[in-house]
Amino acid sequence: MPIPLAIVWHQHQPYYKDLASGELVLPWVRLHGVKDYYGMARLLSEFPGVKCTINLVPSMLAQLVDYVEKDASDPFLRRTQTPADALSADDVCFILDHFFMAQWDRMIRAYPRYRELLDLRRMGRVTAAQAAAEFKKQDLRDLQVWFNLTWFHPVSFEES
Repeated sequence: MPIPLAIVWHQHQPYYKDLASGELVLPWVRLHGVKDYYGMARLLSEFPGVKCTINLVPSMLAQLVDYVEKDASDPFLRRTQTPADALSADDVCFILDHFFMAQWDRMIRAYPRYRELLDLRRMGRVTAAQAAAEFKKQDLRDLQVWFNLTWFHPVSFEES
């Protein structure tokens, strides 16, 4: 006998847009958009008999539209798009302080090179400025790539 079940996914994000500059100050809409939101929708497509309600809040949708249609940016994306050899000292510190903002066991340590970079950073033991001396340009370039790559849903790689 089937069990009646209601599945409701509430997809929300605060409004991260700085109204003065127009910049999105945090990357979470963009990053969760290519990972979790996509992954959930993709999972549902594999089970056409499952009925689900997905609540998409206006603040999240508006920011996704900004990225897709208005070429919006955020501090993380700007530093990703800057070649490693053109990063300022402040950019390097930003990357070293913020590009490990992911679930360490599932999103960083699962990948040997990203784990190496996390170990090299010595998070919590030295400042970003101190750690910067240990990072070569290739390490920074790898960190720029790994931070963004790990935010793609795993099924994305199976489909390409």
